[in-house]
Amino acid sequence: MFNLIFAALVLAVLAGLLMLRRGAKQHPRWHKRPLVLIGAALIAGGFTVVVWGFGVFSGGLDVRETCELTHHTTYDQAWRDRTGADGTSYFPLANACNEQVSLVPAWVNPTIVVLAVFTVSALALALFRIAYAIFHRKELVSS
Repeated sequence: MFNLIFAALVLAVLAGLLMLRRGAKQHPRWHKRPLVLIGAALIAGGFTVVVWGFGVFSGGLDVRETCELTHHTTYDQAWRDRTGADGTSYFPLANACNEQVSLVPAWVNPTIVVLAVFTVSALALALFRIAYAIFHRKELVSS
């Protein structure tokens, strides 16, 4: 799974950088170029996947051993079952040893939200710019 996440990041960042490079050479401002916006969205999306993967795998393969050997704290299975902090949710990420020690760093969930919002916003703005260009191009041709 980690290899898939790493491959997605590498491909997204490379594609995003190529799109940024090609779109930045154009004369108009960067936010008016859909190619630059799509490149930025690919980069942000790639980092979103990496941060999510970091949060998902923050507990390691055996959570009990991670809690006891790495964090030097007790593992409370009853509390995990009662609260749902057992690492089974896709978002928000929650994986904890007990009520005092969380295995998912505090910065992971807010970072996922910010990067996802940026990705969706950049894609929406790129689609808006493309639709705007198509609409105005048809208007110019018909007149």
